[in-house]
Amino acid sequence: MNRLYGVSSGNGNDGVSHMFADYYVMTDDPWRLAKLALVAQFNDKWKERALDAADVDGESDYTISAVIYNPLDDEPDEESGSYCDAWGAWLVIDIFPEDEPREGRPVYDSIESAFDSADLSLVVKES
Repeated sequence: MNRLYGVSSGNGNDGVSHMFADYYVMTDDPWRLAKLALVAQFNDKWKERALDAADVDGESDYTISAVIYNPLDDEPDEESGSYCDAWGAWLVIDIFPEDEPREGRPVYDSIESAFDSADLSLVVKES
């Protein structure tokens, strides 16, 4: 079922705003939306690495977060394989359901209209 989701970006220090989303997307796949919103923040050189480094978690009825804990030039912890450290999140993308978009923010009627074809082919819909 298609639903309107807000997309908001931030970091571990400043957080993200659910009051003022960056933009809104109508979709039935908020998990893919979270990954696409994350990779869209990067140039082509870093998109795949960003996707690999992202920790995506949450619930579609509340919030799905895609988080990168360290800048991408850092290596993951050898023991855990995680990019997490005591300094918090480097990049956070929150996807959250909305009833109505806020005035002045872009609204897309589908994932395909919100993202370019390169990003769409990188983050394929899971069956």
